[in-house]
Amino acid sequence: MNDTPAVMQDFVFGALESDANTLDAQRRQWSGLRHMHAIQPLDPLPGQPVTLTVTAGRDVAVDRVTAYVTTDGSVPVGSRGRATTGFAVELHRVETIWQPVYWDYAEIWQGVIPAQPEGAFVRYIIEGWHSALPSASDLPSPSGRGAGGEGESLWSNELRIDGTSEDRTLYGFSVDRFATPAWAQEAIVYQIFVDRFAAVESRWLEPEEMEEFHGGTLRGVIDHLDYIAALGVTTIWLTPIFTTSSYHGYDTVDFLEIDPRFGTKADLAELVQGAHARGLRILLDFVANHSSDQFAPFQEALHDRDSIYRQWYSFGPQYDHGYRCFFTAASMPQFNHDNPGARAYLLDAARYWLREFAIDGYRLDYAAGPSHDFWSAFGRACKEVNPDCWLFGEVTRGSDWLRTYSGRLDGCLDFSFVRHIRQLCVPDAATEALGGFVAFLERTQRFFPASYTRLAFIDNHDMNRLLWSVGGDQTLLRLAAGLLLAFGSSPILYYGTEVGLGQPRGKGHYREEARHPMLWGNAQDRELLAWFRKQITFRRAHPALAYGAVTTHLLDDESGLWLAERIWENDAVLVAVNNGLQTQRISLPTGSFVDASGRQMSGEIELAPRSIVMLAQVIIRS
Repeated sequence: MNDTPAVMQDFVFGALESDANTLDAQRRQWSGLRHMHAIQPLDPLPGQPVTLTVTAGRDVAVDRVTAYVTTDGSVPVGSRGRATTGFAVELHRVETIWQPVYWDYAEIWQGVIPAQPEGAFVRYIIEGWHSALPSASDLPSPSGRGAGGEGESLWSNELRIDGTSEDRTLYGFSVDRFATPAWAQEAIVYQIFVDRFAAVESRWLEPEEMEEFHGGTLRGVIDHLDYIAALGVTTIWLTPIFTTSSYHGYDTVDFLEIDPRFGTKADLAELVQGAHARGLRILLDFVANHSSDQFAPFQEALHDRDSIYRQWYSFGPQYDHGYRCFFTAASMPQFNHDNPGARAYLLDAARYWLREFAIDGYRLDYAAGPSHDFWSAFGRACKEVNPDCWLFGEVTRGSDWLRTYSGRLDGCLDFSFVRHIRQLCVPDAATEALGGFVAFLERTQRFFPASYTRLAFIDNHDMNRLLWSVGGDQTLLRLAAGLLLAFGSSPILYYGTEVGLGQPRGKGHYREEARHPMLWGNAQDRELLAWFRKQITFRRAHPALAYGAVTTHLLDDESGLWLAERIWENDAVLVAVNNGLQTQRISLPTGSFVDASGRQMSGEIELAPRSIVMLAQVIIRS
């Protein structure tokens, strides 16, 4: 099943594809009254005051901005500077700036929420208005021109990734001492697409078969725990296993049951026990954004307007299907996460798997859908059950947005990393020199809090496998994987990458081509597998590759040579890269070094074209 297709246009999942989309999103983000979850500090501790920052765009005429705040988890209420519940915080204009994305002015407003004790759950809404305009109640008849129009207050709202916006965003954060688990910082994650892992026949699926179940089970994962442990990874991420309408599991029918096609609760318990016995941790994929349209509460809500479940979702003629859903997927209705009943159900489900099965955390699908207020409550609920659990989200947005999840989640998938990797390594997408990648790495480390996990990867189930994108060239695959293990935060390896699994067709009008069955037995590329094992073992042996800042000793974009170093406490690792098309030599610092294969090197070394070598300094003790 080794594939050598003609290289086609590459694909990275998410809005990062288009500069035009990015510019349009920036223009919309700077319109209206926006808060964008801009708080300082990002993760408030007990006793720390919190500064709120709000922007007022060119279409907003306000001279008053107020936040209405509660600290007991209740919903805040207030208007025109007066709080009905909780208390009001006045914001003040601190700066007027020129905003080139729409060639006009914008304003920055700030206010401070007083320090709160441990255990407080702070929630707030933000209102802006112009005091020269009468309030709506003073007008003889309705005459508002929409939010911020004459006679109306403007409420801060946030643009969702699907292009819609909330009428009035409810913001929130938890005041606590929960932290990212230490083990997550050094984790190496193995992503398993459950239906396609084991026991499944190793073959290419035809296009018409791509949306069918093919027999992968939890028992298949149990049977291959020794293989996974021998690979050297530390953590297993399973795609959704709950009762589902589809093979991929991202449309949940029952959040408290396992789909019988994947196995039983006894299988999950055995899997977790077996993984823990081998030093492996288990992460489940949890979809809090939406359910299946076959989810019993949704069916009741759909057919009974008086059902208590009606408020679990958003119904109305403004939605194409009569209800809000995951983008245009009518089969995936989206929860109203501000509804107490819907929220309680989702939080109880998350607690259940942590408490009853001792799983180690969640990968959170489409985390950009639910509000930050929801994730604050979700993170707190999970950490109260297991403070050592790991929670990270799938958010296909820029780093400025990802950083706002600090304190709510332990981190997010790093789509910027995979984009840079592909721009560097994929021939058809190679638009970036080494210098751009180096700058990205160095700036990323400075931009995010040290505790924030930015899970890096080179491919996954939503994009073309890298091996297909590079035309089957294992040299380029090893370069990309080497960069992942040398510089990626909590790197993720997608199942089959380590044994040469590619795909027969590109992602296009077909479903998801990166989801073909795992290779087993003689179908595996054992030489490639051995290489991955050595590289992963090297990564685990050197904490500098998890924590150390990137220091560049040599960078030559013209030749494609780069020599970097990462140091953490007493551990130091050199990373030598030749991104050129010819064999080149590079000089190492004084000393003796050893690579992942145990070969000792010193002085000047030779680097093959498009290659990477990680080198640990040999410490000579007298």
